[in-house]
Amino acid sequence: MSEIAERTPSLTRRAYRFVNRPYYWYRPAQLALRLRTASTPRLPAAGGPDGAPRLLRTAWGSHLYCWPDPLGNAIARTGIYDLIVAETLGRLADPGETAIDAGANVGVMSNLLAHAVGPAGRVVSFEPHPLIFETLRSNVSRWRAIEGLDTITIRQAAVSSSGGVLPLTVEPDVFAGNKGTASLERSDPGNQSDPGNRSDPANVTDVDTVRLAEELAGPIGVLKLDVEHHELAALRGAEPLLCGGLIRDILFEEHRPPPTPVTELLEAHGYTVLGVRQGTIGPVLSTPADVYEKQLWDPPTLLATLDPARVRRRLGRRGWVCLTTRLRSARALRASAV
Repeated sequence: MSEIAERTPSLTRRAYRFVNRPYYWYRPAQLALRLRTASTPRLPAAGGPDGAPRLLRTAWGSHLYCWPDPLGNAIARTGIYDLIVAETLGRLADPGETAIDAGANVGVMSNLLAHAVGPAGRVVSFEPHPLIFETLRSNVSRWRAIEGLDTITIRQAAVSSSGGVLPLTVEPDVFAGNKGTASLERSDPGNQSDPGNRSDPANVTDVDTVRLAEELAGPIGVLKLDVEHHELAALRGAEPLLCGGLIRDILFEEHRPPPTPVTELLEAHGYTVLGVRQGTIGPVLSTPADVYEKQLWDPPTLLATLDPARVRRRLGRRGWVCLTTRLRSARALRASAV
């Protein structure tokens, strides 16, 4: 099936969205499971009866505890969360190198990166929220004991432009259903329209902040950045690494089309900014604008790279590495595209 044309009738677009579900077509058993549980409410599908985290299995065979939120529900239904991010990380991270998961949540992408970089590599995961960090810690301990994954280092801290302490805020009603929404981008305490009353001290947690440039000397193969609108500050804290060309690939969310301060900062340091979106038979590399025009479900994903030719080779192959246990032996797949 060809990709959606730039201007597509809404009916065609809806049909495309319906069939563009590779996590089912590449894993028929998962589709059968989904059909059997179609009438099950979402939250119990991913969480225990009390809303506590439940042990779930990823598409590549690892298990982790997930909260009953969009991430946990997606893992329960499909075995994957944010397919295009997972696939891009799995293809770009090389054995033996260092990868960074900034905004790790419960560690789905940290686990995937650990498999990709192998026993000789290293994954450093940053998660500031105390509740989520404890789940991340439990998952990492479990992987170490059961899967032999001993390459993940976890830090209870947020990446920012400076080291210190900043208030991490939540909208209580939103956070109750989505544990990935805590943000350092605090609302103005004097704003009476503050949604969820985030300025209420009960909804604020002081967390440690660190500069990536002070935490890591480089080189870094892949940086996954998911920090809820705090991307610019996080990258300013990594500028010495950016200036030295010590981070090859940076995968991040940008909530509005470029140019933005984030993309301008990266381009000023020599990065090429590309868009990556979900096709039916594999990831599709495109212009950033194309990602926003043809967005499906997940937030638009942008990729800043110092080696665009390598990215095109790695993302040009058909299929989905992260949807199979081949991720555990992806070294051979990547070697064929070097």
